[in-house]
Amino acid sequence: MTVGNAGEGRQMDGQPERRVRRPLIDFDHYRQRSLSESDTAWRRAREQSPVAWTEANGGHWVVSGYREVASAFKNWEAFSSARTEPEFSSLSVGSLRIAPLYPEELDPPAWQPLRRIVNELLSPGAVRRLQPRVAYWVTYYIDQVIESGQSEMAADIACPVPAAVALELLGFPQSDWERISNAFHGTASLDRQTVDFAQAVEDLDWVSTRIREELSERRRNPRDDAMSFIVSHEVDGRPISPSDAEALVLLVVGGGVDTTTSLTSAALVHLNRYPELREPLVEDPALLDSGTEEFLRMYPPARTHARIAARDTELGGCPIAKGDRVLLSEVSACHDEGAFADAGRFIVDRFPNRHAAFGLGIHRCPGSHLARAQFKETMRQVLTRMPDYVVDPGQITEYPNWSSIGGWARIPATFTPGRRLL
Repeated sequence: MTVGNAGEGRQMDGQPERRVRRPLIDFDHYRQRSLSESDTAWRRAREQSPVAWTEANGGHWVVSGYREVASAFKNWEAFSSARTEPEFSSLSVGSLRIAPLYPEELDPPAWQPLRRIVNELLSPGAVRRLQPRVAYWVTYYIDQVIESGQSEMAADIACPVPAAVALELLGFPQSDWERISNAFHGTASLDRQTVDFAQAVEDLDWVSTRIREELSERRRNPRDDAMSFIVSHEVDGRPISPSDAEALVLLVVGGGVDTTTSLTSAALVHLNRYPELREPLVEDPALLDSGTEEFLRMYPPARTHARIAARDTELGGCPIAKGDRVLLSEVSACHDEGAFADAGRFIVDRFPNRHAAFGLGIHRCPGSHLARAQFKETMRQVLTRMPDYVVDPGQITEYPNWSSIGGWARIPATFTPGRRLL
């Protein structure tokens, strides 16, 4: 349903007024319980209007067109990332309100010194130096299942690999890794009515405590790890505050643990449905590069982000008032037929491919280089070490909600057993 479009009138000087639109749609992104439901809902939103108002969840703008999403992401002056309403944040889990994720939820000038730290930590050069550890952890986790000929690929590979890379980089003891990983993965992949979800929410509080404890230890006894790197920095001429340091560590943990998991699980499921793509991806490394970008376009890990209008503005011909809440959809932008020919089809060598999977503008995901490195190494080893894997479609389990992050909670598979490499 689309209603509420204002017509064209006359200004006092007799010139025609610019047309002002306020399309109204029945849309609630929290209703989407599967990949199919989510993609269908966003397609209908784009077809009705690339910018529209919904009364759901207290009322907000829904931005679904590629051009409009890109414009809003890049215009941080008008569309603020600063969190002013925690209940609208994707990081509100159950009754738990997670602390703001700096610098993701800051605008300039406060954004700049903190973003600089993250950029240096996750730069292309830093990721190249990390590549041996990425390869090691992919090899290690595949080794744990390769001889058995069976794997629950989400729990055995897609989830632990990015967690190990990120948590080792930060310097967390290995005894913490599984619980930290399960906390973030659980809040995304479990039904909110279950006891396990409640435990995952409790564990997020424990994660915050562990971050504070580890950072306190790094201030006393610095090590060669990312947490020591973070606490060694100054912000505005002063040592970084404990709260800012904690927020940066939480950003690396939250951004590194389950988002790459989402992308990897999507690719594993996709290649089960289309096994003819596997051999070309192995034989041609360049095709794995372009294929990575197409997987990102088709299955962006972060499907939506929220913004607040910092001033009266306009987007897609619609008047956005200061204080209005705005929901930007990366996944809808990535599936916009106006931006991507045959957008609903996976084209492994698609070019150009200017997807929005990592966002756009100053808040573009700082972990994009590391995410690509982990994903490519994981897929390369899966496709060479268990090339004939077959997923049981009757046992596969999707995330229970696709509002902000989508993925697969269970991917049980069988394959020809192989040998360990470590």
